Amino acid sequence: MSRLKYIKTLQRMDLLIRKRSTGNPEDFAARLSVSERSLYNYLTAMRELGAPICYSRVLGSYYYRTDGKFTFEFKKVNEPEYAF
Repeated sequence: MSRLKYIKTLQRMDLLIRKRSTGNPEDFAARLSVSERSLYNYLTAMRELGAPICYSRVLGSYYYRTDGKFTFEFKKVNEPEYAF
């Protein structure tokens, strides 16, 4: 899988998790067009990056325990953070 596709999948997961509209693991994997095993691998990667992901049986969705989101983008800054 290309890195770009991997990042785009993480971005989509982040959006669905923030909206609390993932559905159960089977549905979530289907929405992402990945296997359930791959879904669990993605969730593990997100958790390793610090995402406080939980699953609610009542909501039938994954959600973040605290507000936040993933960002995968380049942002231009006015001043360099460090000098070479």
